[in-house]
Amino acid sequence: MAPNPNQNISLIIAANTDKVYPSRIEDITHDSLTIAAPMDRGKLLNVRPRTKVLISYTEGDLVEQGRYQAAGVVERRFRQNNVPMLLIRLTSEWEKIQQRDFVRVDVLIEGVYNGINKCIVKDLSGGGLLFAAEEKLENGTAVFIDLKLDQTVLRLYGKIVRVIPKESGYEYGVSYTNLDEPTRQLIIQYVYKRLIEIYRKAKKQKS
Repeated sequence: MAPNPNQNISLIIAANTDKVYPSRIEDITHDSLTIAAPMDRGKLLNVRPRTKVLISYTEGDLVEQGRYQAAGVVERRFRQNNVPMLLIRLTSEWEKIQQRDFVRVDVLIEGVYNGINKCIVKDLSGGGLLFAAEEKLENGTAVFIDLKLDQTVLRLYGKIVRVIPKESGYEYGVSYTNLDEPTRQLIIQYVYKRLIEIYRKAKKQKS
């Protein structure tokens, strides 16, 4: 399923998959799309022609809802109405990605669910999270979780899709509901940053 103009997307540089850049589709044809050139820390990202990229977006339609991804190559950079643009030629079809395919990372983040109850978030991804709490909750229960990633406080709405009894309390797998794309990208960037930190730490311990 192809996206439409004005669709918010995520852009990953194939040679540097540790960062995800939010952008927006300005125009699209059957084999190419024009997007707003992404920014990195307030500066225009230098993406050169022939750079291989991955593009993904979230579809909210009740029938086709899910996350879709395609590969592409940057054909050229240009300005339109003085706005920096990238023309990307698609090199694959759009494929649906299941929520479980989001990369997960182990974390230990203190949080609060449903406004008053303390919990510990134990893993995190762009599609959901796992948190531990003492209270027993039923599968399918709607929850919202407040947690802090770096300097940003997030409120994440979701539904419990897995209940894991423990010796002390429970662990709950949560799938996000109505998560906006900027927040999802912030989570994904945090996940990749955390994975890089874990990799570097493990590599240092081996050396």
